[in-house]
Amino acid sequence: MKIAPFNLERFFALNEIKAKFLLCNSDCQSLTLSEVLDMADQECLDLWKNLSLCYTNNQGHPLLLQEILNTYNNKDLGVLEVIPEEGIFLSMLTILQPGDHVIVIDPAYQSLSEIAISIGCDIERWKVGV
Repeated sequence: MKIAPFNLERFFALNEIKAKFLLCNSDCQSLTLSEVLDMADQECLDLWKNLSLCYTNNQGHPLLLQEILNTYNNKDLGVLEVIPEEGIFLSMLTILQPGDHVIVIDPAYQSLSEIAISIGCDIERWKVGV
């Protein structure tokens, strides 16, 4: 599989941290670790103080998995934690076949089109706001 370079990611890698004012974020302003810990109860503070920054179970950290299951009032959903990019990649590899017709919103994060193209799909761009 040959995936074209993600130009937006390269641009961010070179420029994002250096910008005085960053007006292109698609996320909210982040909190510092200190700000997050100021909101924590004692149980959470103890977890943070004893957190080991190492690999965890392949399915994800057991405490996070349990919180996800609790959120959906389910005992076992077969949950697997992934970051958004991994989720897009794994979903497309599972669902798409060469020659499939894929409609991708545009503009969008480049992986939405590039991964489908690399699989051999026909892409149609749906221009948002046009």
